[in-house]
Amino acid sequence: MEERNERGQTLQEFLNAYDENLYRRPSNTVDIVLLTVSANKLKVLLVKRKDHPFIHDWAMPGGFINFDEDMETAVTRELAEETSISSNTYFTQLYTFGNADRDPRTRIITTVYLSMTPENNIRNTCAADDAADAGWFTISKKIVSSDEKARKSILSLDEENLGIHMEYFVNDIACRNYVDTKSQRLDSSNAKLAADHIKALNMAMDQMQHRVASSGILFNLLPAECTLREIQNAYEAVIGHKVDTANFRRDIRKMLVPVGKKKKTSGKMAELFRFNPMYTYLEEDL
Repeated sequence: MEERNERGQTLQEFLNAYDENLYRRPSNTVDIVLLTVSANKLKVLLVKRKDHPFIHDWAMPGGFINFDEDMETAVTRELAEETSISSNTYFTQLYTFGNADRDPRTRIITTVYLSMTPENNIRNTCAADDAADAGWFTISKKIVSSDEKARKSILSLDEENLGIHMEYFVNDIACRNYVDTKSQRLDSSNAKLAADHIKALNMAMDQMQHRVASSGILFNLLPAECTLREIQNAYEAVIGHKVDTANFRRDIRKMLVPVGKKKKTSGKMAELFRFNPMYTYLEEDL
């Protein structure tokens, strides 16, 4: 027997009587932090807005979700529109931003996705209809000071071909049992990010730098088969400094499977490996 509510309605009767205009509707968008490694540098794709609001500011690629479209489908569509990527690229939800005044047009709630792809998966990059330009920016985050009360960092974005430099001071302040993050664009910048996009990029960098190796997401920046040197180069590009080669290779090998092939690099033949996504389930204590 079909269940009824306290008014005696079946589900279909309830839906037939429901007035969808009872509440004002916010608009929903998806934005994408798309990362790759090129020339041993961590890069993020940004697009330059050509219309209001935030005209001429740089922003993450993204757009409005169609009414009958799943969020993941919207992400895939936006990636295809901004780059040649149409499938088989990693993405995961990073955070949802919903401050009432974050966009002057209307109430817009955006869910930001963190996405990564090997450089060779990107055939071309183009600006979509609402963008004046697009560029791959070298992104880095360096800690200036850190103690139990606060952490101060500098987040930098550089597009060398376009001569664009953006630099933000990020202050993470301990507040009882949570951390409050504030940011400020520095005078050394000759461009700026749109809306609250600095918050998303800062979150993405924190997640990348803290989890890039231990979670295995590092390998989404690399080809399916790669050398130990390529893996280390990508890791160092993310964390922003060199690491001890012997220690790194000892630890990273636990996540890898030899593929039985070699390729020539710097005049030498280097063994190729692939990531084993099941490594966290192995009995060995990693």
